[in-house]
Amino acid sequence: MPSLIERVAGPRRAGTRAFHETECGLEGVNGPDVPPHNETGVIGWGTSWRMQGYLLMARHTGRPGYAERLAELIDQVLRARDDVRGVRDFRGRSLPVWSSAHKFTAASAVLCDTDGRPALHLTVCPPHARTAKVTVAADGDRHFRVTVTGPGRADVEVTGLSLDPLDERRADRVLYAAYEQRTAVTARLVPADRPANGPRRPRPGVFALRPTMVSLAAQTGMITYPMAGLARLARERPHAVPTSVRRRVDGYLDAVDRALRVHDEQWGTTDDGRGFYRWLPDEPVSFAGAELPTNEFLAMGRTAVQLAVVTGEDRWRERAAATARALRGDLTVTDGAASWPYWPGFGRVYRGWQATGDPKTDGSDVRPSYRPVTVPEDVTHALIDLDFLCLYDDAPGLPEVFTRADMRAVANTFTRNAVQRGGRGPRLRHDVGGRGRRGTDREQAYVTAWLPLRRWSREVPRLVRAVRPPAPPAPLMGVDSYCAALLAA
Repeated sequence: MPSLIERVAGPRRAGTRAFHETECGLEGVNGPDVPPHNETGVIGWGTSWRMQGYLLMARHTGRPGYAERLAELIDQVLRARDDVRGVRDFRGRSLPVWSSAHKFTAASAVLCDTDGRPALHLTVCPPHARTAKVTVAADGDRHFRVTVTGPGRADVEVTGLSLDPLDERRADRVLYAAYEQRTAVTARLVPADRPANGPRRPRPGVFALRPTMVSLAAQTGMITYPMAGLARLARERPHAVPTSVRRRVDGYLDAVDRALRVHDEQWGTTDDGRGFYRWLPDEPVSFAGAELPTNEFLAMGRTAVQLAVVTGEDRWRERAAATARALRGDLTVTDGAASWPYWPGFGRVYRGWQATGDPKTDGSDVRPSYRPVTVPEDVTHALIDLDFLCLYDDAPGLPEVFTRADMRAVANTFTRNAVQRGGRGPRLRHDVGGRGRRGTDREQAYVTAWLPLRRWSREVPRLVRAVRPPAPPAPLMGVDSYCAALLAA
């Protein structure tokens, strides 16, 4: 019978070995170096997980080498900020954040008239927006047609369009009326800067749609969280952070503060004190004007928790508590196990919305309407939710939001809802609702995210060991480093 020390040390050694094997196996955009920019979201959704992994290893081993490597990654990430690189977002601003485009934002094309002047600004929402093309062709003597096609998309064609703002077939209004959620094509008429010689006509041809650069709050939260965590570690366990790194901590905190303040205009609260971040109505993203998914505003909430502990500032304490109340308010407990939705229950996407007849009152410049989405949180994005829960519960000086009963209920989410039993052995489902489909092979590799909940259920470690595959599927990614570090912890 192995001793308690042996039972604990075995998984820790396996986790440490898995962490180093994963880090050594990273290739291409996944590592070992940091990409020079975040335009494809690799820093936000890849490097950030690696940084969290090194933070966990530094905290739980006390070995300064992990903090030193984390600082090296942070220094590279800071060099990738928009203002350092001299790039601008869709509003023309160069800010201390990491903007994305690629698959994360809407794609647009400015269609010109036959005189070469911008005439129609056409926008297509993801998915598959960046690979779409728009074809413009004449449609009779007075009008034109627009066709949007692309791999993975349903084709859409709208005929009888006009650039004349007084024509009943005015292009932006006809496209608004023809809008469908699955194709998500909208347009804005660009006024002529000088009188036209006769009726304005668009230049015919085939034009590529280009994603627009946007600083996404979720990615800012993912990137800044381990930076703030390193500052906290340097204060709480200075022996784990080399002197050379401790000297840089104040600069890291300043970078975190500046990055989060970029998103201040996106912060909001409900009447009962639940906090969240939203996209602004004019942002070129799929859900402009709507609240972020729960996991995405919790990504910002995690950084707020760390800043609250490190700085003691009321603004971060209040934001951390408000985001905690948002998650708490969406927990539904059935037979002792909790479930919660992917989209916040108080938000626009969860409820859905209808077109008002005027883009100015729709609340979104690119989606006049959307059907309600009430699906449970999936086990991949739940990694952020679970970390926030445990981080907030452990943080000193924050208002109590989650009770012990809440934490037990979330632990039971894993043992009763998320794990599907039977067959060849237990396996993670796709979501936390208890009735979802079987998870993918990659989702099984994320099972260690539930380990911190072992304090509220003794069954958690055993089930994690039963579900966890010997190695994550290829290709190795930053999140695999994080999951291995959780096992080591």
